Amino acid sequence: MLVSADDSVSSVSHGASDLDARLLQGARLESIEALRDLLPLIAEARRAGRAEGRLRVGPRLFAVSAMGGAQDVFVTFESAAPLSRVSLELVDVLLSGELPRVLTEVCRAAASVLPDAMCAVFLIGDDGLLRVGAAPNVPEPLLAPWRGVAPSAELGVVGQALEQKQFTVASDVAMDPRFASQREAAQQAGARQCWAWPILARSGGSLGVLVAWGRGAHRPVELEVAHTFAIVRFAALAIEHARSARATTETLERYHLVGQASTNVVYDWNLRSNTLEWSPRMQQVFGYDESHAMSLDWWESCLHPVERERVVAALQEAITERRGAWNQTYRFRRKHGTWATVVDRGHLLFDETGVPTRLIGEMSDVSGQQQLQARLALTERLASVGTLAAGVAHEINNPLAWITSNLQFAIEELGRIREESSMASLDELLEALHDARSGSVRVSTIVRDLKLFARAQDDQVAMVDVRRVLESAITMARNEIRHRASLERRFDEVPLVRGNEGKLSQVFLNLLINAAQALPEGELSRHRIVASTGVDPNGNVVVSISDTGHGIEPDLLPHIFDPFFTTKPVGQGTGLGLSICHTIVSGLGGSIQVESTLKKGTTFRVVLPVGAVEARKSPVPLVEPTVAHARGVVVLIDDEPSVLTALHRVLAGQHEVKAFTEPQEALAELPGLSPDVIFCDVMMPHMSGGELYGRLRTSHPGLAERLVFMTGGAFSPNAREALQDAQRPVLEKPFSADGVRRLVNEQVARVRATR
Repeated sequence: MLVSADDSVSSVSHGASDLDARLLQGARLESIEALRDLLPLIAEARRAGRAEGRLRVGPRLFAVSAMGGAQDVFVTFESAAPLSRVSLELVDVLLSGELPRVLTEVCRAAASVLPDAMCAVFLIGDDGLLRVGAAPNVPEPLLAPWRGVAPSAELGVVGQALEQKQFTVASDVAMDPRFASQREAAQQAGARQCWAWPILARSGGSLGVLVAWGRGAHRPVELEVAHTFAIVRFAALAIEHARSARATTETLERYHLVGQASTNVVYDWNLRSNTLEWSPRMQQVFGYDESHAMSLDWWESCLHPVERERVVAALQEAITERRGAWNQTYRFRRKHGTWATVVDRGHLLFDETGVPTRLIGEMSDVSGQQQLQARLALTERLASVGTLAAGVAHEINNPLAWITSNLQFAIEELGRIREESSMASLDELLEALHDARSGSVRVSTIVRDLKLFARAQDDQVAMVDVRRVLESAITMARNEIRHRASLERRFDEVPLVRGNEGKLSQVFLNLLINAAQALPEGELSRHRIVASTGVDPNGNVVVSISDTGHGIEPDLLPHIFDPFFTTKPVGQGTGLGLSICHTIVSGLGGSIQVESTLKKGTTFRVVLPVGAVEARKSPVPLVEPTVAHARGVVVLIDDEPSVLTALHRVLAGQHEVKAFTEPQEALAELPGLSPDVIFCDVMMPHMSGGELYGRLRTSHPGLAERLVFMTGGAFSPNAREALQDAQRPVLEKPFSADGVRRLVNEQVARVRATR
């Protein structure tokens, strides 16, 4: 528009005439009320050569630029509000990060650009359905048709804008078939037109749509459409920013949740700032909280001194060589001083130049797994030792049986001969035989204790005399004790406890060996070990083992029952002995306590509850018989011929004896022999004693009731089960001649009394 010196309009472009119908060529500005605000702008342009301002005509806002000199002035109108101002306002809101507020301002900015428009933003949710993001001046009936529906071409201009990803127009809502279902709502709201701008992500995907309903007949001109597209771009940026921020927040929340839920400790080491952060799990796993300055130097100080140099060097090497990951296993000090075995897995992050910037990883406390593996390995070794011990005991007891019997037979025969002769040499011979028998009895005692220790893998619980178990453990530990200390027994009368002999033997043996090893060799006269039994004020049975050694340091005392904790030099202890003792005693309902004074010694107390007396289900014990000398028939069944020979020598003088090395042969002849007593070995290669007893119960139950088992150590589960089920008397190998004779005489007397 050209304004001459008298402020009259000398020429108007076609576009300017569209601004207002009252703007006529040749009219004076002061006569046009709507454009009167242009006069100061024109005066400024004449004086300074250029001026800018804004002009609102009705609901529409224009940016005005005037250029001129002393006379004529050219005036240019830019439709809509200045985009720069709108952009700055949107940027301010965008920086707030509040998406609802941003989208509301987007709607208002679009309404300031578009004449008399109602604007709304629809977003595509994670479920793919449309939802209202903002609609500050849109009636609900206009929004309802698009809530919760999937974008498609059937949704009219909104669906087309999203599907075709371009600006879509409905210039006459009343006539447009795309508004058939929404026409009534549009008419009630006064909407005559509808425009839709797709909101697109940088990747090209659809984020949502800006919808404007126009109340007038004006269709947006090209500049207004372009300005609205710019506003829509702000909306896209805001949506992407909000989703990115939400994704980041969710990632951080997941990270923190994983850190809290994980049993591992997560760390983040910023290599640039050299700061180290730990997850809260650090306190639960290792005991350290925020009061500790958990820096890299602190972490290094917590490494085991033996492994510190290796671990730190491996970490520095991984960083220097720019590896993607590092993995180390080492010992890490807990807050209370014990050592945890950890597996440390770290992952390096790099910047765009390839320089490492962060190390993120996790520390897993695998002490429990290591302990379990060690326990399993120890259990397997103990099981093997137990099986071996039971087998060895069985093999030793068989020859011991005939050695002991033959020695006693020889002693008895020589005693008889000596009474009939005055040969002095027989005295020395008898003395030698007595010594030999004493040695065999000692071997028998050792084997008995070995069998008891072998039963540590047996879970059977019964009434136990702790004094007998403790005496057996002393026998086993004698070699460790004899060179270090004198042993003192203080055995008071105590009731039976409910427990497992083998497991208690393992506990007492471990405590005795620990006591011996706490004392130096070669100072026998200075040290002693005291093993005692008694009852505490609560009625519990107490087994105490004390030594006069150096004692245990006070700061170490709380940890002696921890797995793998040991005060012994490297290579001399696994650190599992006391832990296993604690587990065994606790499993029996008892407790194990320790008192120690430096330079005075240590005392361990095993406290066990008294067991309730119950019916015995183990094999029937041998009972001292009444005197009976009736001659009976005795059948011997054993795969060891020497055992049969020894028993034959012991019994042949008083009874008729028939021996079998093959159980099948014996089973066939037993009915015809009608024996008073049947001695049968439990462990035989072709038929076990339990199987022979089972067949007798089926075919000749009366004979089955006359059977006595012999065993040198029933170490197999089947053998133990057979003895448990049969409930027959058991003759333990090695046996004494007197004991065998008493048992046979008793059995013969009982059978003859029932005939």
